Amino acid sequence: MRALHFVTGDSRLKLPTSPTSGCHIPTIFTLSYSSKFMVKMSIHSTPSGSAIPIDAIVDYLVIVDSYPKPVDKIRSTNFQVQGGGNTGNAMTCAARLGLTPRIISKVADDSQGKRILNELEAEGIDTSFIVVSKGCHSTISYVIVDSQTTTRTSIYTPGYPPMVADDLPDSSLSSALDGARLVYTDGVLHEAALVVAQEAHQRSIPIVIDAERKIEGLDELLHLATYIVCSTKFPQLWTEAPSIAGGLISILLKLPSAKFVIATLGENGCIMLERAEKYICRGSPA
Repeated sequence: MRALHFVTGDSRLKLPTSPTSGCHIPTIFTLSYSSKFMVKMSIHSTPSGSAIPIDAIVDYLVIVDSYPKPVDKIRSTNFQVQGGGNTGNAMTCAARLGLTPRIISKVADDSQGKRILNELEAEGIDTSFIVVSKGCHSTISYVIVDSQTTTRTSIYTPGYPPMVADDLPDSSLSSALDGARLVYTDGVLHEAALVVAQEAHQRSIPIVIDAERKIEGLDELLHLATYIVCSTKFPQLWTEAPSIAGGLISILLKLPSAKFVIATLGENGCIMLERAEKYICRGSPA
């Protein structure tokens, strides 16, 4: 028998699916939700590195009392310039936890590119696999933070030229993945990310995909994913399911290599669906 199990709080809902014959392979999905959680991390004395194809970004952050109306001229209450991007932020956290992240990316030799490199290196992140393109421009993002609604609006300007597979020769890719125990990407640099993910898959290195929205090349990456972390809206956008829970189920059914999928819920925490497979084989009479 095959069944899907949902766990929310102390309740459990079991949904049977179509039975199989011969060797029965029940699959259990556990759906858990929590707005408060604790994480216990174990770090080896010699932490191994991780390789990440990412879009390295400089964020220009403007804080305002309320979002402006069209043609309005308003004053900001604060302004900051700092490194950004989903995976850039994740790798900074990893470095501060004592790990040794290694970044695969591309920047220009402009002031923004130099700032990106300096900030990453200051955090202890290995930038030796970042390609520096001469005479071009790095990725930047203008972010308007609305103090009244505590929301932000981001205006994204991708760097040029983007990172492509030719920027990753075999020797460089092999060195970048040596000793890596995890590959993490948001898929924005989809062509380079796919090359790295395919090599990581061949080496049996787990792959984390940060799926914020539907973008070009993401589907190919998701089929290689070991773990998926996505935005609140992504499960329904990608699967067209009527609910987040239904979207999470559909993701795991469509992506058999994925061990779990997490949807972030902002101030409400996150919701996680984990796959646990048990194999029960029944022999036929001699």
